[in-house]
Amino acid sequence: MKLTNHIAIHYIGVTIAVLLMATPITYFVLRAVMINSIDESIEFQREWIEKKLGNASPITFTSFDENITIRPTEDTTLYERHYTEDIYVAQDKEMVPYRIMEFNTTTNGTSYFIRIQRSLVENEDLLQAILVMQIFILILLFLALLFINRRLNKKIWIPFYKTLNALSLFRIDRDGPLNLPKSSITELNNLNQSLNTLTSHNARIFKAQKEFTENASHELQMPLAIMQSKLDLLWQTDSLNQEQVNLLEEMSETSSRMRKLNKSLLLLAKIDNNQFAEKREINVPETTRHILTQHEETFSERNIHVVTLQKASSTVIADEILTVTLITNLITNALRYTPKDGTLEVQILLNAIRVGNTAVENQPLDRSKLFKRFQKQSHCNSSGTGLGLEICRRICELNNWQIRYEFLEGKHWFVVEF
Repeated sequence: MKLTNHIAIHYIGVTIAVLLMATPITYFVLRAVMINSIDESIEFQREWIEKKLGNASPITFTSFDENITIRPTEDTTLYERHYTEDIYVAQDKEMVPYRIMEFNTTTNGTSYFIRIQRSLVENEDLLQAILVMQIFILILLFLALLFINRRLNKKIWIPFYKTLNALSLFRIDRDGPLNLPKSSITELNNLNQSLNTLTSHNARIFKAQKEFTENASHELQMPLAIMQSKLDLLWQTDSLNQEQVNLLEEMSETSSRMRKLNKSLLLLAKIDNNQFAEKREINVPETTRHILTQHEETFSERNIHVVTLQKASSTVIADEILTVTLITNLITNALRYTPKDGTLEVQILLNAIRVGNTAVENQPLDRSKLFKRFQKQSHCNSSGTGLGLEICRRICELNNWQIRYEFLEGKHWFVVEF
């Protein structure tokens, strides 16, 4: 739910609730006030009748006002009653509400029963008009609040939504600082300034990190090549004892791993710098078969059974080097963690490729460590660099592909959807 709608619902809800409660309360309060006013008027009329009744006949009062009833009574007890009653009026042919006062009084030794009544029609009409007016005001206020909310949404919140859209499209590896414009609203202006400062600072840091990684990878290439050359010369030296041979093997393995690591870091730096902009149509099944052919010797040495399944002829538009690297890393990663006499399976679908391998332990991998740099599964003893899946993820992000991990029937599966 949008913030403006959230605020509007609370404002409109509270306003309507207050008015809905206030409308009947106002009606009953006004009705009580009017009835009290009529009772006071009747009381004044009573005092006037009692005062004049000693010098005039009761017919004098009743003949000119049909709302007054005076008749002699033998009941001398004090009696007084106020009430409201609907009385049928023949002239109007309907029941009309009346406010009635009945009482006994004694004048010149004669007791009288007196009834005074007043019509409430005009007062009820007035109350109904007030009630209708309040309902009209309620509807008008509701419509006004909706209109104001829409106006605010279009006018005041437009800069906010522009900022939100700019943030959703911002990529620190592709764009510079946001450079959001100033706003006439203080809070939005402060937000934009903070975001400009934050993105500018992060962009500088990210650029410095990329430059460092790329420069370090380039500078390491020469020393690594020299070290490997010296190791090759040492291997050709005569009279090496077993201890020296073991040390040279360890040094060669470390040197090889350092070269792979340096190559992977350099590739990531190039991907971050978007240096693979040349794209062409690539045949996925043909590329996959070529990569599998390159690993046939390893498959044979470890007695790994390779199963390939092609359900469609899939092609993608992408950089050839990155596509080959993606498929190679998926297959190499599966090969590295496939046990001896295990199975490696490659499935090529219409818009996807699935690479699976037999699990060493019949349990899924730790998903929190997948696709992260230098993160390896604790139960896997691997000589890899820890960057293979990270490179796969970055290649997929660059091409807007999707990569995910599945564990099905004792096999690890990595799926890339093109």
